[in-house]
Amino acid sequence: MAFTDWRFLVVFLPGVLGLYFLVARLTSRGAADGTLRFHAANWILVAGGLAFLTAGAGAFAVVLGVAAGLLYFLGRGIAGAHRRPPATRPNRISAVPAICLSLAVTGSLFLFVLLRFPAPFIGPDPSAAETGPLLDTFGASGFPVAGLLAPLGLALFVCHAVSYVTDIHRGEAAAPRNPAHAMAYLLLFPFLVAGPLVRFRDVSAHLAARRVGMAAFAYGVRRFTIGLAKVWLIAQTLAPAADLAFSMPADVLDAAHAWLGLACFTLQIYFALSGYADMALGLGRMLGFRLPEHFHWPYAADSLHGFWRRWSITLVAWLEAYPRLPLRPPCGETGGRETQAVLSVFLLFLLIAVWHGASRPLLLWGAWHGAAVALERTPWGALLARLPAAARHGYVLLVVTAGWILFRADSLPDAVVFLQALAGLGAEPSLNNPLPLTGGVQLALVVGAVTAAPLLPAVSRWSVTVDAIATALQMIVTAAALFVWTRVLGRGRHTERNRDRAAPRPASKPER
Repeated sequence: MAFTDWRFLVVFLPGVLGLYFLVARLTSRGAADGTLRFHAANWILVAGGLAFLTAGAGAFAVVLGVAAGLLYFLGRGIAGAHRRPPATRPNRISAVPAICLSLAVTGSLFLFVLLRFPAPFIGPDPSAAETGPLLDTFGASGFPVAGLLAPLGLALFVCHAVSYVTDIHRGEAAAPRNPAHAMAYLLLFPFLVAGPLVRFRDVSAHLAARRVGMAAFAYGVRRFTIGLAKVWLIAQTLAPAADLAFSMPADVLDAAHAWLGLACFTLQIYFALSGYADMALGLGRMLGFRLPEHFHWPYAADSLHGFWRRWSITLVAWLEAYPRLPLRPPCGETGGRETQAVLSVFLLFLLIAVWHGASRPLLLWGAWHGAAVALERTPWGALLARLPAAARHGYVLLVVTAGWILFRADSLPDAVVFLQALAGLGAEPSLNNPLPLTGGVQLALVVGAVTAAPLLPAVSRWSVTVDAIATALQMIVTAAALFVWTRVLGRGRHTERNRDRAAPRPASKPER
């Protein structure tokens, strides 16, 4: 079940939001300043996350549910050991935080390896976890890369698990006493498709109580609608043309199809991933969470380092915070330190590639970007910095789009065939093989190219107006509902009062 599925939009989301706010309101009587308590309502989010996982990955939801429960107890173990003064801790108590942290991180990584790379464990086919009903749920053209959904939410869950226990161990966040708070963070359904990654320390203070106003809810609705439009109107419109080009055999693929397919995929993957991220941000705001941005016009960057500061922002930030792999290590170092900095960059992009999938082209895609970012530490980077802005933007787009070939290709030979076709060394054009350049594809390419970069800054000024209109509509609907409710309730009470007045009174007993 994807965010764009009618079952999610019509049944799941209204049902979860309705129960969530009903329980929160009923259990927050007497709360001041509009703050709602979510000690019980967070269980609705836990159940919603498990139901979302079950609809997308079946029994895999039980695995993550059990893992979330174990992580809660490990977090409590770390917090309980830290509460004791160091002078009074026996040796066995002093080792508890490190043991719990090691168990949590090792177990999460083992779960990731077991389910992401199943070949050594369950059979010879490394793509077994990337096919089947889960992809049928999203559809071949509904999501750009199958590996991001294999299994649903696994990579995000593991990153949040590491953040949960590490932030508690570092003392940057308190371990929640209520298991619903910890499990809501680990299983919150807006996170389980494509991010963003949220550090536990950033939301731990808002798990028990938070404010949800009409303005914030209206912003969430607008952000969700923008993401939905990105996926529906642009990504899914461009997907068939991109799929056709990347699936054509070598004796049919010509230069026109290859360039059209690459252009479509370059925009498709951005609008698909950023669209899902926008929907997650909108859902989070509806639920009372202010989540970090995951994309910020990456195609407008003028360096590869800048591109990765704008693309998958929270993933790069997570890798810098926990494995401590900086995207830009300090420059000016010599000898072994400079070599270590370059290796750190390559390891960073290796982990980014593994996070996206397990194929060899993806690993080469990570190495490609690692090499491009590392080159910016050399005199080549200084030369690029002196070029005009248009040349720098063109260089970034060239490197990024060339990398998308490795990202999208099913195998290395397919990537080589596609590169040959781009260079004009593929098949000859044929009238029997027309371009899939329909009116919808043309419009999506134009709109996508214009909106993929901040070329229209005036559009952002209208967002305040849209939020104001959405808030006004919500207030009108809420006021109308309250008016109808009070009228019906008041009419019922008035009828009962008149009935009581009209009823004959019992005769009084004579006094003795």
